[in-house]
Amino acid sequence: MRDQHHDELGEPLFPTAVAGTNGVSRRSLLRWGAFLAAGGAGTLVPAGIARAATSGTSGQKVTTTYQGNSPSGFDQWSSVDIAVPAGVRRISVSYSYDRLAGVMDIGILGPTGFRGYSGSARSEFTLSAADATTGYVPGGIQQGKWSIVLGPMVGDVQTGMSWQVDVTLEYGDRLPDISPYDMLPTKIPNTGWGWYRGDLHMHTIHSDSQRTVDERVGDAIAAGLDFIAISDHNTSSTGVSWRGNIPGGLLVINAEEVTTRHGHWLAVGIPQGKWIDWRYKPSEGTFDAYAQQVRDLRGMVIAAHPLTPARGSFWEFGLGLDKVDAMEVWNGSGGTGGQPWTGDDELNLIAWHVMLCAGKRVPALGNSDAHSLGDGTVGTPQNVVCANTLSTAALLDSMRRGRVYVAESSQVTVDFAASAGGKTAGPGEVLPLGFFDAVDVVAKVSGAPNTVATLITEWGVMASIQIGASGSGELRWRGWGKASMFARVDVRRMVPAWTVLSQMVAFTNPVWFYGTPTVNDPKVPAVRPRGQATPEIPFGTSGTSERRLPGLTDYSAPFAAANVSIATPAYGGQKTALAVGDDQSLYFTSMGWNGLWAKWLQVPNPGGAADLKFQASDVAGMPDGSTQYLAIGTDGTLYHQSRDPGMAGLIGHFSGFQPVPGTDGSPTWRATKVAAEGMPDGTTQVLASGLDGSLYFNIRSASGAWAGWTRLAGYGGAATFAGPALSMVAVSDGSTQIVAIGLDGLVYHQIRYPDGRFTGFVRVRGSNSTTMAASSVDIALDTYHQRNSVRLAIVGQDGNIWYVTRTSDGAWTTWQQATTSTSVGFPYGRVVVTPGDAGGNRYVALSTA
Repeated sequence: MRDQHHDELGEPLFPTAVAGTNGVSRRSLLRWGAFLAAGGAGTLVPAGIARAATSGTSGQKVTTTYQGNSPSGFDQWSSVDIAVPAGVRRISVSYSYDRLAGVMDIGILGPTGFRGYSGSARSEFTLSAADATTGYVPGGIQQGKWSIVLGPMVGDVQTGMSWQVDVTLEYGDRLPDISPYDMLPTKIPNTGWGWYRGDLHMHTIHSDSQRTVDERVGDAIAAGLDFIAISDHNTSSTGVSWRGNIPGGLLVINAEEVTTRHGHWLAVGIPQGKWIDWRYKPSEGTFDAYAQQVRDLRGMVIAAHPLTPARGSFWEFGLGLDKVDAMEVWNGSGGTGGQPWTGDDELNLIAWHVMLCAGKRVPALGNSDAHSLGDGTVGTPQNVVCANTLSTAALLDSMRRGRVYVAESSQVTVDFAASAGGKTAGPGEVLPLGFFDAVDVVAKVSGAPNTVATLITEWGVMASIQIGASGSGELRWRGWGKASMFARVDVRRMVPAWTVLSQMVAFTNPVWFYGTPTVNDPKVPAVRPRGQATPEIPFGTSGTSERRLPGLTDYSAPFAAANVSIATPAYGGQKTALAVGDDQSLYFTSMGWNGLWAKWLQVPNPGGAADLKFQASDVAGMPDGSTQYLAIGTDGTLYHQSRDPGMAGLIGHFSGFQPVPGTDGSPTWRATKVAAEGMPDGTTQVLASGLDGSLYFNIRSASGAWAGWTRLAGYGGAATFAGPALSMVAVSDGSTQIVAIGLDGLVYHQIRYPDGRFTGFVRVRGSNSTTMAASSVDIALDTYHQRNSVRLAIVGQDGNIWYVTRTSDGAWTTWQQATTSTSVGFPYGRVVVTPGDAGGNRYVALSTA
């Protein structure tokens, strides 16, 4: 189980540990891992070497006992070396150890190499030419040096672990050899282009499961799969066990789960009988050679459950995961109650998304990691791969390129593609675009009742829809070329379970909107992470000095963020910035009396939850100097809290996040985008894009009551308005001005008057055309011009910041370019405009590179 430090553990680490079907509890494991950390990792510990009898007669059995003690340590290997004479036909081994001190793995190497491994799942094994314990390779017993490999993981720092190994050599006549084994087909005949479903990670009796290979085949067929890979721990015995039982119509791919003490990885597509060693550390620098060995054999290297927070399972061979061909984002073995998506998977997803934002094209996969009953179900989840035929070579090639999405079952289908200029691309493919070419993205989902489908770029959630009881829905979004690096889709069931707030139903690999480096291509330079917040730079006529936004730990370092907003409360309130960081936590900072920004601090989560993540936020300044915080969790729930002005030099008190109520008495409201503004009368106006993609409006009174959500009409008589970006600003006459980008990529504007009337959306005229297109938009008061003037800022077609002023009489000035991308070294992705300290305006920009 991935909850364990080592998938093959079969006994509790301590008498008080809560044992599962095949292993220890996560809590016991983490206690034990911390305990071992104090003792350090041991090196190779030589065991006492004794010599077996040098001769024997037919039918004779000679047993030799070896005893030893291993010191404290997690990553250490010992061996009992045996000189096996001629005439031995069978070797049998049994062993015992002090189980209160830890766990000991066991395996065996012969004169010609690997002959078997069982971890700690068995206390004895035997092997001969005629048979072998599962996990061990049958074959002749050669004369020469044999080594029993011991892997002690010892937590007792004082007395270590005592152990005993009994080796029995049985002499006799030559036994019949059961070799050869059957060769697995590499292709299913009469198959062509299509989407094929498969599971690359499961276990049998050859490691720590009670299921046979035949039963795993039956499990896969019942799950509606087209292919599987059986990946038992650190052994090649599974691959040589096929004798007259190869299934027809189901492609079986040979594999091994290489279970090191510093992370697990799948070697998929290696030849039957090939064994990949596991006894090395990151510091030794040998992982690359083993990974390349798999690739040279035309296999695929996949990091398995890399962020499982347990010693031995957590990935340590390069946290950038740039040494593997793919990442197992969803591992189905850790869930409970038929809900396989866990907090570990959520962490994997977040880490993977950050890598995508950095331009690393690491394909994401999902596998069951099925062990025994109750610990993973074959096909939950499963990879749905686009390949030109059902063959090992075609499938692995497609998965290396990310031509795959992951689904919880064979009932779920996601048809996801992006189109522009007469070309279409699906998951893992690149759609060549100019910086501002329009791109249409469509995701058609079926088999997923009562879920939410969400489209995500490096800027966060761009659009989403709610799928009802029918299980079918269609999500559409129009974007703008390199304004986004990629787009991908998540489908979730908004039901909390165990360590998560929602359950994943399916997710896709991204469609890329322009070329980026592949994982193993050192010739292509890396792309810088998105979301770097540049200094505040004055617009045009404002002559005040720059005030840099600090990093989390270093004032001179950049702050990486998914979005950022800035508010200036009236009557001496501190200018406040609110941002969703790259870790999806919520951070805020305030400007002091000296004009410098303070260090970023994390905003307290709702109910004190430690692991709640966010996808969007906004902050509003109020007339009394307080601020209002709106934030959307990753499950779409919209939260609100206020912060009082505080005393000089002190942070104001937070009221605590509470869900914003929905319609028809619902206690929560779910959204993908939010904007908020404090009004002169003490109310807070909120604009949000709901899960149906439509734009909604709400008012929070000074007493804290919510008026209820009203859906805004669209442009030109349309019933609704939808789009990827929105912003609003309050002016002193009590009106609110709203700007938004529509699905057509154009900029729209309207006014809400104090009496509640909306003027309706109109298109904003361009700099040299009748309309203006943008990928990001924001609006703020323009204090440099006249009272009630507003400044509109966008990221334009050229990737630069442009601005225009709407004066109090309703006239628009001409568009001006704020700065060029070449002057600061990178193109822009988002812009935030704020009132300047001495008139004019200032902005904060986030880069796309």
